[in-house]
Amino acid sequence: MKIEHATRLILLRHGQTDWNAQHRFQGQEDIPLNDVGRRQADAAREALVGIELDAVYASPLSRALETARLARPGAEIRTDPRLMEINVGTWGGLTWEVVKAQMPDYEAKYANGVDFRRSPEGETLADVEARGVPAVSGIANEHLGQTVLIVSHGLLLNRVIHSLLGLQGRLLGGLGNAHFSELGHAHGAWRLLAHNVGVPTAPPR
Repeated sequence: MKIEHATRLILLRHGQTDWNAQHRFQGQEDIPLNDVGRRQADAAREALVGIELDAVYASPLSRALETARLARPGAEIRTDPRLMEINVGTWGGLTWEVVKAQMPDYEAKYANGVDFRRSPEGETLADVEARGVPAVSGIANEHLGQTVLIVSHGLLLNRVIHSLLGLQGRLLGGLGNAHFSELGHAHGAWRLLAHNVGVPTAPPR
């Protein structure tokens, strides 16, 4: 029997920024897309061209908002601050190597699924889920029976997807820049319809 998913969510990560390329923690620092990121967002538009959308939402951070505008030109885009990336506090702008030097057990905690605060001023994964899941669930409830594009950030989307699917730990890998996952709701439960879908971007000429 074919399951009809009445409500569908397309969860798209923003395109690349210079800090992504430099392996720097971004968090809620408002870092714009770079040229690669804009090409990635254009590729996302091509990947989504056959999907009819009823609404578009985005994090207010410019890298997500610009990705949304490029991925769905002319659409009305509603922003929600709860869709912003995890707050990394004083780690913003630091490279992974610097952070690991400051917190030698970072990798061990991450690998073992231990939640921890991203810098003394930052958030935990639990904090991110506490705002991100209600935000996405609320959007879905407002658009029952419709298809909605939500453009946000890698860590937040990963945690929201796991939570809605009832998964523990890190069973699903992260989303690449300008890649998306699709969730469908039917018979009272969310199901994963696609994960980490993207289109290779052509190099600049």
